[in-house]
Amino acid sequence: MFCLLSGLVVVTYALWKQSNRDARQVLQVPVLSLLLKPESPPPRQALMRLLQDQRLEVPRPDGSTAHIGYISAVLDPRWITVEFFGGWNRELVANNDREALLFTSGPTFARSAGHGELGIRLHGDLLLANGAWFADNRAAAAQRAWVGISRDGSLEFGYGELTPALQERLRVFIGGLHVLTNTIQPAPKSYTGVYGEMELADVRIVYGLRPDGWLEVVETADGVLFDDLRRFVAAKGFLAAYLPDHASKSRLIIPGRRLWSEEQAIWVSGGKPSISQLPFLLRMMPSAQWMSHQQDEDITSPQRN
Repeated sequence: MFCLLSGLVVVTYALWKQSNRDARQVLQVPVLSLLLKPESPPPRQALMRLLQDQRLEVPRPDGSTAHIGYISAVLDPRWITVEFFGGWNRELVANNDREALLFTSGPTFARSAGHGELGIRLHGDLLLANGAWFADNRAAAAQRAWVGISRDGSLEFGYGELTPALQERLRVFIGGLHVLTNTIQPAPKSYTGVYGEMELADVRIVYGLRPDGWLEVVETADGVLFDDLRRFVAAKGFLAAYLPDHASKSRLIIPGRRLWSEEQAIWVSGGKPSISQLPFLLRMMPSAQWMSHQQDEDITSPQRN
C-alpha cells in the first residue's frame, strides 16, 4: 500500500509540474469543457450559433456609457476546422458557399512578391486544414500571438510562432494576432503586438475565448473606440480576446445568412466608397472528424422509401 501511495504522489507531482510548464506557454480551455466532450458529433446546425443585431451597454470610468452594436458567431472548436481561402476579392464567392459555416478576416499582411499569385508577405504563421503557410516576416511571427485548435478539439490561445512541438499537437494555428486581453496568462516579454496603443474608432473582428471553451467571432459596429473595445470584451466575459486584421479589412460572412455586398464594403470602410482588398479569407468548416461521422451515419442509416 505504501508503495502504491508513493507511486501516486510521484505521478501527481510530475503531472503538476508538466501542467505548470505548459501553462506558461499556452492558455487552454477550461477542463470542464473537455470533460463534456460528446461521444458523437452534434448536428450541423449545432456547430455554430449566429447572434445578429446584438447590443451591449458598457459603462466607462467617467460615468458615461458606450452603446456597442455587434454581430457574432459562436462555434464549437471540437467539431470545426479552418481552411485557407486564397484569392483576391472572393467575398461574393464566399456568399454562396453553403458548405462553409463562415468566412472571416485573418492575420495582417503586406503586399509584396511571394506566395504565388497572391503577392503578399504574411505576418503570422498559418497551419490550416488545407496546408501550412509560414510568415515571411519571422520577427513579426515570433512577437505576436496565436489562436489554435488542438487535435483533441481544445481551443488554445498562446504567444509566438508555430514551433515543431505546436505543429505536432495542433490541427489549426492562426498566428500574427494582437492581444486585446488575456485574463489568465500575461504576455511574455517577447510579445510586442501588431498595433501598439490605438485610439481609432473602427470596425473590428475579435476572436474570443468564452468560459465554456467555445470560440466567438465578433464583428463590432463602426465607431468603437479601442478603450471601449477592451471594456466590451470584459463585459462579454471572454477569458481571452485576440484581434486579426482590422478596419476596412474586417470580414464576417455567413453564407446564405449574412452576405457581403457593396453596401457592406462601404460600411466597414467608414462610409468611404473604397474598400481594402483581401488576398485571402479564413474559411471555417465542419471538421474532417465531423464529416466522417456523418458519412458513417449515412451508410448505417436505414433507407427510406
